[in-house]
Amino acid sequence: MENVSGSASINDALLPVLQEISNAIVVADNLSTISHLMLDLAIRHTGAEKGSLMLINGHQELYIHSAQGLDYLLARSYRVKLGEGIAGMVAKSGEPMMVADIEADERFRGIGRDRYATRSFISCPIKGMEKVLGVLNINDKRDGAPFTADDFALVRIIAGQAGIALKKSLLVKKFKDKTADLEEANRKLIDADIGRSEFLTRISHELRTPLNAIKGSVYHLQNSGELQPLLQKEFFDIIGRETGKLIAIVEKQLDFLRFEDEDRVLRKSIIYLREILTGICHSRTLRNALSKKNIQLDLDLGEEAFNVVGDKVMVNQLLINLLEGLAHFLDRGSRIVISVRETGSIVARFHVSSRLPEDFLNHHFTFNDLFLNEQSEGAIKIFLARKAAEAHGWQLIGDKQQDDFFITLTIPMVKRHRVEAAINATLEMILEFTSELFGANTCSLMLADELSGDLVINCARGLDEEIIRRTRISVPSRIAGWVAQEGKPLLVKDIETDPRFRKRNLDAQYNTKSLLSFPLKAGERILGVLNLNNKKSGEPFTDRDLRVGTLLLERVTAFVENLYTDSWTDEELGRLLQSLDSLINAERKYPKKDSRLPWLMERLLEQLEVGEEELGVALYISMIYDLGLMLVGSGVLEKMAPLSPLEESSLRAHPYSTLGLLGDFEPSQTVRKVILHHHERYDGTGYPDGLKGEEIPFLSRVIAVVDAYCAMTEARPYRSVLSEEEALGEIRKGAGKQFDPRVVEALEKVL
Repeated sequence: MENVSGSASINDALLPVLQEISNAIVVADNLSTISHLMLDLAIRHTGAEKGSLMLINGHQELYIHSAQGLDYLLARSYRVKLGEGIAGMVAKSGEPMMVADIEADERFRGIGRDRYATRSFISCPIKGMEKVLGVLNINDKRDGAPFTADDFALVRIIAGQAGIALKKSLLVKKFKDKTADLEEANRKLIDADIGRSEFLTRISHELRTPLNAIKGSVYHLQNSGELQPLLQKEFFDIIGRETGKLIAIVEKQLDFLRFEDEDRVLRKSIIYLREILTGICHSRTLRNALSKKNIQLDLDLGEEAFNVVGDKVMVNQLLINLLEGLAHFLDRGSRIVISVRETGSIVARFHVSSRLPEDFLNHHFTFNDLFLNEQSEGAIKIFLARKAAEAHGWQLIGDKQQDDFFITLTIPMVKRHRVEAAINATLEMILEFTSELFGANTCSLMLADELSGDLVINCARGLDEEIIRRTRISVPSRIAGWVAQEGKPLLVKDIETDPRFRKRNLDAQYNTKSLLSFPLKAGERILGVLNLNNKKSGEPFTDRDLRVGTLLLERVTAFVENLYTDSWTDEELGRLLQSLDSLINAERKYPKKDSRLPWLMERLLEQLEVGEEELGVALYISMIYDLGLMLVGSGVLEKMAPLSPLEESSLRAHPYSTLGLLGDFEPSQTVRKVILHHHERYDGTGYPDGLKGEEIPFLSRVIAVVDAYCAMTEARPYRSVLSEEEALGEIRKGAGKQFDPRVVEALEKVL
């Protein structure tokens, strides 16, 4: 824990608070959870209304990671350079700051404070291993008074603990990323084994016929004595013709092993070249290969992250193959220096300090067919590096300057490639999120081909790879084509009895008769179709699924369209993909989408006579509003004993965690406010803002009643289940205090 210096004294009354804060770093390892928890602790224990936790990005800017009391759109877009503004000054200096009256402070003359109600604030750097990670800002005491020395000391301690917790979170994330990389590398090894098996099967089958023909012709030529010239010519023609076939087969099979079609299987994403190069330099395999000749490897990278688009596993293999291949030809004691610079393109130069064989440049960087001559292991590795570069559309060339040798890897900086990689990764994640939300085992996202307009599968779950590759649907043929032509969502509860499609049979991979299909539309233009099949429960899809899916697809389409704008940096796209990954992980564990809560929500709102549009929004919210609880941890949610103050804090922060998970995927301020305030109480004693009565969003009041009723009538580890009558009795007792009396009355009628 950080020592508190100066005249600030911590009252005995604050010691439990300090204990709560010191225990916070063991609650969770998720960045969003830690960020919201620390911010909530600081705001609650200083009596503030507003606050933000800002982190430093790769461009040395502060951005708002978590906020309370600030406008969402402002929080999403706000950026400040280090050294600029109050937070930028704190981040650059690394010194905490408390100001009682900004208008009386000479340091901030001319800096506006129009977003805040008071003139007092606290801003503290968040440090991890002596490095500033971000800034914790606390503003606007609820009572209008300036912040005190005790408040300042408390926020400094929270900022110190936040640094420890965030550093731990970043290490956990790095570990998870490495695990994911290993899984992907393992997948590629399995694919390679399958490829080798296919190659051996194909070549043994296709070579057998011409080889047998050649063998038979040679046998007759050898054993038939003196042959007539015409017959002899016929046998030689057979040998010539079949030999030509043999050469063509061999060339075709070698093409099968090459990288020309590798783009079809590349899993492109935004990757950080600096990170990969640093990791390679610490690779035990590469170090062992270089140490055999005492070759020194140095990096000259500067401060940039150098974001590129590529297949992370293949880029890693490219660089290792290149360095190990070079090492094969270098003299003992040589040195390789890798430098990376951005000059329109990203250029990585491998400077070799020793002489190489005279024919090295021509033989290994202009020669295109590895298979015509016997090659060394080093030559094969360099060839593989070149082909991997070509598969990415990169250029790998060698250049000799006097006695020095350079290999240059040029990576084009094409914005479209970065956006496409982000979109493809995003679509896969959105498909997974959708399938989890609806409990569908089989789903596919089809996009319209730009030239033909045909629908092809971009990503899928539960379908064979062969089906994914060969499926191409013209509009309006089949169900997906019909949906694309009509531009309307489709619910089929039983395809055998549906008059529109009863003559059509579902493919063998579908084990239910029900399906959902949604068009992805940008204005009047159809981008593609999302198909859902095979509910895990075996039940048919419902009208409720159709309503929720329609709202969800509106968000998906808006989200994808937003990605095509030029406003996203590589770092923002990377954070976006990370947030979607966290959203999917939370959705996998989320139990409320499978409970009767959405059903009861629908019945209650029908009783309250809400409109069709509001009903759809409410059903959508009912399936996601408590996702932030999945970041709290099952240990807290299932605890038998009373919760500690820290655990209560983590629970109170879960509405903010939910909003953090939804991130840019949920643009509606109405939806965000409903989620944020579903734990407010009708009498004004709830959280996070103590709203009262009609101040609380209507749907938040409805969710509060339904959530409480379902919780009481479902099993929990820490208490027995109440009967429906007992639960309704408890709800009645809370009418006018915890719950809106009108909603309670509607619940009685529904039950």
